[in-house]
Amino acid sequence: MEYWLQFVNTPPEDLDELAVLAEECGFTGVMEGDHWLMPASSSDKDPHERGTMPWDYSFSDVFVTAGAVLQATRTLRFAPGVLVLANRTNPLLIAKSCATASRISGGRFALGVGIGWMKEEFDVAGVDFATRVPRTVEMIEILRKLWGPGPVEHHGRFFEFPSTYAVPRPEHRVPIYIGAFVPQAIRRAGRIGDGWMAAPGTVEELASSIAMINEERRHAGREQERFEVFAGLKRNPDGSLPGREDFRRAEDVGVTAAKFGPIEHLLGEPYVSKDEKRRWIEGFAERVMAAA
Repeated sequence: MEYWLQFVNTPPEDLDELAVLAEECGFTGVMEGDHWLMPASSSDKDPHERGTMPWDYSFSDVFVTAGAVLQATRTLRFAPGVLVLANRTNPLLIAKSCATASRISGGRFALGVGIGWMKEEFDVAGVDFATRVPRTVEMIEILRKLWGPGPVEHHGRFFEFPSTYAVPRPEHRVPIYIGAFVPQAIRRAGRIGDGWMAAPGTVEELASSIAMINEERRHAGREQERFEVFAGLKRNPDGSLPGREDFRRAEDVGVTAAKFGPIEHLLGEPYVSKDEKRRWIEGFAERVMAAA
């Protein structure tokens, strides 16, 4: 079982220090959330937050963060958790950023992708919110083309470019993990993703979703390909935090990477200090990881 730490609302200047701590504690990787703007007057609400998310939440640029964290550590992996891909207007730029992060880190970068839930974010980007699913699927196809041997060309519904070189290309495979929370999206993760990033659930909920993913992978002829499942666990019915035995049960149903955090979501508090985050990271490592 791998262990990953997820950040949100963490000042950029704190990320390196906390990432180094995570590496020292034995975490495999870290994730940073993504929104490139937060409209102050929005009435939307993140459906996966326990509490109300303030609109002045800090979301550091995931690619700048990746470069800093990967250079500050030696073994730690990094993935956006997750990048709202469809509101980026140019997949070639995304491909270049991912390839660069992968090259400078010896292949420790992975790409987490979600379709997004905030319509206003798409409105400001000038992207039709209603098309975000097929747009995401096409962009993933383009990324994989550009990361392979060149030159490549593309003629699709949303994007078109002539025979093109995009260098540097990754020397190591850049896996694409799909953030998905509803059945149709979870099934899509099985068809086109290299992994699934789940919202926290019970072991039983995760087992049901993993069964759907495996069914789709079989139908797509992908059951022999490597596939990773990232998932956190909800609190136990008595309110206690999940422990090592709970994560062992999750591993038994197919979870390959236990996700800890965001600490803000766990506590239901939007602002958590760096020192308190350090205590929670160290506490999780001692309570769960050291018992492995």
